[in-house]
Formats: sequence, structure tokens, C-alpha cells
Amino acid sequence: MALTQLREWLLAPYFENSGENGCKKSSHASHLSNVTCPLHRRMLVISGNDDFCEAAIRSVQAFVDEVSSISVVNFAGDTLKGKNRKQVLGSECDIATLDCRDSFKPGDVMAVAGIVKRSGCLILICPALSEWVNNISVSFLSEGFTLTQSRYLERFIKHLRNNDYVAFHTEEKTTLPDTAMYRISQGVTSNVYRGSLFKSEEQEQAYSRLYQAHSLNKLNALITAPRGRGKSSLLGIFIESLIRQGKNVLLTSERFDNVKNVLSRIQQYEIAGVRTQQPSTANIQTQLILGDKNEAATFGSVKWVPPDSALLYTTEDEKYDVVIVDEAASIPLPDVYRIIANHKQWVLSTTLLGYEGSGSGFIHKLIPSLPPSAIHLRLSTPLRWFEHDPIEAFFNTTCLFEDRDAARNIGEINFKNSINPPIDYDFSISSFKTISEEALQQIMSLLSLAHYQTTPDDFMRLMDSPDVLVAILKFNDNVIGAAIINAEGSDYLNDTALGIASGKRRPKGHLGAQRLALLSADAKTATFRYWRINRIAVDTLAQSKGMGSYLLQRVSNEAKKQSIDAICTSYGTTLKLDSFWTRNGFEIVDYGRKPNKASGETSALALYPHSNRAKRLLSELVALKESFKFDNQLDNVPISILTIYVEKLVHFTQGTRTLDDVWPILHKIARYAGTQPTPSANTQLNKPNNTILYTLWRLVEIINTKRFLRKVLTHSDMNAKQLVSTFNKENLKASGLKEVTIVIREALLPAFK
Repeated sequence: MALTQLREWLLAPYFENSGENGCKKSSHASHLSNVTCPLHRRMLVISGNDDFCEAAIRSVQAFVDEVSSISVVNFAGDTLKGKNRKQVLGSECDIATLDCRDSFKPGDVMAVAGIVKRSGCLILICPALSEWVNNISVSFLSEGFTLTQSRYLERFIKHLRNNDYVAFHTEEKTTLPDTAMYRISQGVTSNVYRGSLFKSEEQEQAYSRLYQAHSLNKLNALITAPRGRGKSSLLGIFIESLIRQGKNVLLTSERFDNVKNVLSRIQQYEIAGVRTQQPSTANIQTQLILGDKNEAATFGSVKWVPPDSALLYTTEDEKYDVVIVDEAASIPLPDVYRIIANHKQWVLSTTLLGYEGSGSGFIHKLIPSLPPSAIHLRLSTPLRWFEHDPIEAFFNTTCLFEDRDAARNIGEINFKNSINPPIDYDFSISSFKTISEEALQQIMSLLSLAHYQTTPDDFMRLMDSPDVLVAILKFNDNVIGAAIINAEGSDYLNDTALGIASGKRRPKGHLGAQRLALLSADAKTATFRYWRINRIAVDTLAQSKGMGSYLLQRVSNEAKKQSIDAICTSYGTTLKLDSFWTRNGFEIVDYGRKPNKASGETSALALYPHSNRAKRLLSELVALKESFKFDNQLDNVPISILTIYVEKLVHFTQGTRTLDDVWPILHKIARYAGTQPTPSANTQLNKPNNTILYTLWRLVEIINTKRFLRKVLTHSDMNAKQLVSTFNKENLKASGLKEVTIVIREALLPAFK
């Protein structure tokens, strides 16, 4: 009986007289969701042991096989790893299943949910709900920590159970909401818009604004929309109209697959012929020929290029009238800025509130940098599903923490421009297990606004990582500031400390402790007790009022009470952020050399010591950093710093440190070698009785002896292409950085024997 009821419930939108046994198939079943039986999308949870789940899957497959028009896609968690998840973008189906028994990631669930179209069903397959929270495999646990129960899953299951729109098929019982709950009121919202070209009024209005701006030769636009709002079809319609005018369009996206949906829209609108070639070298050209094929009247074209194409970053080529960047949030901000700087007319388009993390953080960073004349077009009307869709509402609240109804009774706060606000500010620090639902919503909303990318998977990692603490500042029971803290180092790294300090080992987590140990080349550093400020955010109403500084002060006081050696932080460096951290007592001890792929910012590592041993570490790291700032002779560098130089170079010759890591040291020694063309007995480094000094002098001799080393290492920056070019000019075979590194290692090795 349960399976019969499940069949009727699942197939309700695709049959006439769905309430009767032995439902009659409709000859136009694929259209019934829009005409005779308009229903919201639904969600079904199949939960139980493996045998039960496998049997249920077979039953569901048998049900949907009855209706040939139903499209079904099946996913398992491991099939959505890495970039595979992004291939889900833009596709559609009636029923999608996701097997969560071996792997659960909120981003996977949201990606699959986003392809289910109106009246369809998302089916989640999972272990028995009572056991699921204690039986989860995650990849984000830091070295030494274990996870016995998932706070995130516990909350997710609670939201599932408390949602009247979710159906359950378990070993114990089958609970199916009344189909009437999902029914769309006819004439209220049917997502049917007049005409065949546009699917919503706001899509047509957005097109008109794009068209008008282009006609005036002033097209600078940003299009943002949640998934399923017709953003891709809007771009396709607009590009097709430009092509009909004889315009040439340059289209880019992170991956070609991301724009397949855009290009498919172009092919729909009475175009006589379209030639689209899948790029073999990340390059495609789509030429549209309009009118009678025999007449072959050729109009404009659209060309897709990858984000690193030179065509995007030059003003010399006037062939392209408009450049369009799709899913702009997946492209580094500096690249986006360069693209719009080199093209007079451009359109940026990106998804909001998606599983990719391309949300409000990106928009808040981008918009202030756009020209005042740029127009921001927002699409909010759903097209893939009906308005007020229960599945979308569920995931926005549960996985994205977009609870806009949560009360914010901050009121008129008498903020002071100091770090000593009134006593009625509530401060606490704890694990996520003790945080209330209301506070959790507010904390996560703050974080998503403050940071460039915050994905649903990030939220799960924060809530479930046993090494994570959250410090919150409240006023009137509302969170106005939050800091995410990772507990790092300590005894958890005892067994791996030597490997970390040499670059040989990189266990999961402990980012600050590992970076400090690698920087100092001292294993003991890894075992200090650290609190790393992972993220910090302050409500917009409380910013620039000293609240962030006050929050840091309270965290620091608590760290002292708990005998934490030091607080550290790693962040994308800007003048403003550098000033914030140094103003609050942190010392920047290192700057990264590789920009973050998403934000384009390089990282800074800052330290605030509490214990005496941490203060000594800070003093040493500051001296190390200062040793590279000035053109000091090696004779003037403290022996403690020279010891670090040699330790790191030993690691490099042993193959555990990268060339990039030791480049500043090698560059300094090479510069010194230039002032010592021949060995001198009077040089202070030439002291056989001091191993460190003598090793450095041997390195000077080797660099002076080998011409290619002198030429290469005197470059201030390590540029892979430049290195390879120099090596080839010296008749040394090197096709890439790996070969260059091997040659340099072998050349330096005799100094350490």
C-alpha cells in the first residue's frame, strides 16, 4: 500500500485523475505541470539500511518508467567532486536523485536541487535518520581531531522533519504530504508570460535596458540573479540581437560548459544555421548565418574565450563590440577589473545564492569599483520553478542561512569610536554546538556578507569542525559581531612537527601553526598553542565604530585566560586590513607571494603573542622579515637569522622546500656574491670553525663559479617563464620550473657536504 501511495504522489503532476487507482496516462503528460495539474516542486527523503534504500530506488525507477516524458537524472556524492559539480549548471530534469549514503555535502544537494524544474521532485537517499548524524565521513578534519557527531546534519535533519512539504519513505513508515499543499492557484502565479521570447516581465525589462544602453554606446551592466531566473536565456536573447545587427561579441566564462546554455538559447530564435565548435584549445567561434541558407547572409558572431585569453585584456583589437563575462564571481576580481578597463562596452553576469559561494560577498566588493554609470539589473522571478517554491525556501534557510525574517532589533546603539563600548554588550565564546538557531542565522549571514566567497560547504565545515570556536558580540540579543577561531598547534602536531618545519609534511588544518613553523624552520613552533582568527565580521550598522577592535580585545583576553601562546591570522592583504590588524597589536610577519585565485589578493600572516616563547618567536620572525628589506651584507645579519637561512636551504636541497620559498634567501646571497667576486680570507663568513658561516661562504663561491646561477638568482622576483628563458640561453635544458629547480638544487648541494 505504501508503494502504491508513493507512486501516486510522485507521478501526480504527470497523470490526469491522479487521485484514482490505476491512473490514466495523459497523452500530453509533459505539459500537465503547466496546464492541468500545476504543482510546486517536491522533495522526497528515502531513509534506511542499504537493502531498503536499494529496493526503494528500484521501485521509484519503475514508477517513472511508466511515463516516457519524465526526465530523470541520478547522482552520487562522489560523482560531483571538484569541477564535476559545476557541470550540473544550466541543465534541467523532472526528477533528480542524490545518493547521500557515502558522502554528504550541502553544495552537492543544492546543485542537484537547482536542476529540478517545476512540478518535479528532488529525491535524497540517506541512512536511517537516527543514525546518520553519527555515521558521516568528512574530508575537512584537522590533524589530531575526530568527529563523532555532525551538528550540521543534526540541524539539517531537524529542518527536514519540521518541513510540511517534505515526504519521507523509511523502513518504519511512509509519510506523504497532501498533493493539494503543492498546488498553484490558477491565475495567481503560473510563470506564463505573454509572448514566446521572454519568460518574465523583468527579463523583458532587463533586455530593454541592455539594448538601450548598447544603442547609446554606453553599455556597462551587471546582471545578478539566483539560480533558475532566466539569466542565461536573457544573455542568449541579447547576444542574438547583437549578432543580427552585425555586431561581434566576445564571451568568456570559467569553463566552456558554463555557457552552453547561453549558446543554446541563441540557436532557438529562428536562426537558419549555426556553427558551434567545441574548442580543443579552449577557444570557440560561433558564427550565425541568418535568413535563407542559399542566400547565406552573414551577420555578426559570438566568440567564446577562456578568462586568460589575451583578447580580454587588450584595447588594440577593435573587432569585438561587446564583451560578456558569465558567472563573473568565479573569475578573480583583478581579472574582472582588467576586462572592463579594456573594453568600452561590457556586461557582467553572475549567480547569487548558489552552491558555488558566488554571493553577496562578491557583489559588495565589486559594486563600489564599478563606474557610476553602470546599471545593476536584478532578476528575481523564478522561471525554472514557480514563485514561493518550497524547495528553494528550504535550502535558502537551511544551507544558505538566508532567513530574512529573523528579527534584528539592534535599534539606536550609542556606538563610540573606541574599543570600550558600554557594558550592555554581550560577549561569549564557545563551539557551535551551543549556539541557538536565531544566533546561528545571524552569524552566518554576517560571514556571507563580509567575505568574498562563502559556500554552503563552508558553513558545514565551520559548524562541524571540532577545532572551531565562535566568538560573538551581541546587543539587544542580536549578533553585531562574530569571529571564527581555529584552535591550532599543541600536542596534536607533536608527531609531525619536524616534517612541517622542513616542508616535508603538510597535515590537514593548523594553517597558522604550520605556516609559522615553516617560516621559522623550527619544529617547536608548530607545537605552540594558537588561536587563529579565521574570519571576523561586524554588522554594517556597527562598522567603523570600533566594534571589530573591541571583539578582538575580548578574544585576546579570553586567550590569555586559557594559556594560549599566541593569536594569529592569515588574510588577503590590503592597506585597510593591514592597518586594522597592526592597530590592534598584531605584527605582520610574512606576506605570501601567490595571489588568491578568487580575490586576487596575496595573503598576510600576522601574530599577536601572549607567552614569552611566542614573543621570542615574533622577535625572530620580524628580524627575518627585516633581513630581506635592506641591502644588508650577510656579515651584518644576526647569526640566528643566518641559521634559519641555512636550515631552509638544507631543506631545499633535500627536496622538501620549494624554490619559491627560498628564493629571497638565494637572491640575497647572490647579491652578496656580486660584491665578492673572488674568495677573501678576510671575509667574516669564511670561518671554518663556524658551520653556518662557512656554509654560506661555500654558497657564495658556488654562485660566483657558476655563471648561470649568478644570472638567474640576481632577479628579485622568481618568474618561472623568465627562469626557463635564462636557462635556455645558457644552453641548459629546462622546459619548466621543475627542471629549473632540480638544476639549482644539484648546483648548491656541494655547499652542504
